[in-house]
Formats: sequence, structure tokens, C-alpha cells
Amino acid sequence: MKTSIFSILLLGVFIAICGAIFLTAFELIFRLGRRLMEKGTALEEEVVERQKAQHQAETSLKEKELLLREIHHRVKNNLQIVSSLLRLQSRRIDDAKTVEILNDSRSRISAMSLIHESLYKPSSLSSVSLREYVLELTFKLFDFYGVDADLIALVIDVEPITLNIDTATPCGLIINELVTNSLKYAFPAERSGAITITMKRTGESGYLLQVGDNGVGLPPVLDIRQTQSLGLQLVVNLVEKQLQGELEVRRDRGTTYVITFQEIGYDQRI
Repeated sequence: MKTSIFSILLLGVFIAICGAIFLTAFELIFRLGRRLMEKGTALEEEVVERQKAQHQAETSLKEKELLLREIHHRVKNNLQIVSSLLRLQSRRIDDAKTVEILNDSRSRISAMSLIHESLYKPSSLSSVSLREYVLELTFKLFDFYGVDADLIALVIDVEPITLNIDTATPCGLIINELVTNSLKYAFPAERSGAITITMKRTGESGYLLQVGDNGVGLPPVLDIRQTQSLGLQLVVNLVEKQLQGELEVRRDRGTTYVITFQEIGYDQRI
């Protein structure tokens, strides 16, 4: 009898202990679940906030891109207005030398305008594709000076290179000046020939640009660093001061300008 009572008491104590353990475990699980729910809610809120911040950043970036494209578009339009004013002014002038100066200025403005026209295209916000630029620039120069394509051929060997605006602008002006000089002076009296433009990479940030023709060539005594030609002075200054590059003139079978330079690092603007 006593043994049965003792067994019942032991069973009761065991059940009580198991119940206590169960209740304690249940409370712990409940608290853990509540904490997990709270952390899950906080995580969801954080994800929502980050999504909002990302959306705001993307919206702000798109607005800045649109603004930058609009700036390039307006700069291009303003340059074209200046070119049109020079064209109108040249029509009122009888002096051939002055008209030539105004036309050369229009050509330089057009070269800069093309840079900004390239930069507001959807795929070219910060860099210029040199091959596309050279093709369009030379096409406009041939048309501007009324060149007979059957007499003067154009050979373009430009690698798929993109340059930032700080480098592309002086490169465009250099090509514009050298091709213009060839068109105006290298092939007198309906002489036929070819103009060649080559540009290649020479390293991570190094480039080789060659612009040449097989025309009559420069006078042997002409020093391009001492000449009175504004165009050649501009070329020398752009190569050596703007691009910090080197310029070599080869006079065999015409004239070839060999230019080596590196891409100009982007200056942060505030």
C-alpha cells in the first residue's frame, strides 16, 4: 500500500516536473517566436526603406542624366547659332581672306559642336566614340569645302576607342585642322590623292594619332612651331599643352602628322 502511494507521488512529481519543463519550453519558444516576428517586421521595414532610397537615388540619377544631356544639347545648339551668325556675316564681306578666316572659324565650331552632339546620345553620356566622330567630322569637312570625292579619297583606320570630353575635344580640333589643311593646300590644280586618318591604342591609356596626305607636302624650310598659320599653331598648342603629348611631322611622300598622347584624367568639378 505504501509502495503504491509512493509510486503515485513519484508519478505526480514527474508529471509536475514535465509540465513545468513543457511550460518553460513553450514560454521560451513563444518569446523566441515573438522576437523573430519583431526582427522580421524590422527587416521588412528596412528593406522597404532601402527600396525607397534606391528608387530615390535612381530617380535622382536619371534626372541628372537628363539635365546633363540637355546641357550638351543646348551647348550644341548655341554653337550652331554662332556658326550661322558667322556664315551670315561672311556673306556681307567682300574680302576673300576675311571670308576664309570666318569659314575656318565655322569649321572649328562645327568640330566642337559634334562632340556635344555625340554626348547627348543615349549611349554616350560621358564619352565619345572616336570612329563615329571622325567619320561624321570628315564627311562634313568634305561637304563644307565642296571636295570631289573622286579626286580625293579618304582612308580611316580608327580602332573602337572612346575618350572623355576633356580628351575628345582637343583631338577633334586637331583632326579638323589637319584635314582642313590637306583639303585646302595639299591637292592644288585638281590634283588627286588621299587623306589618311589612323588612331590606335599604345597601352592602357596611350594613343597614337596619325593624320596625313600624299599631296604636295609642306615646304622643306617650314617650321610648324614658328609658322604664322593659325591652324598649325593651334595644333601644336593642343598637342603639347592641352594633351601633354608629342608631335612629329614626316615629310616623305606628302605630309603626315604623328601624335602620341595619353587620355586626360577627369577633373572633378564642384
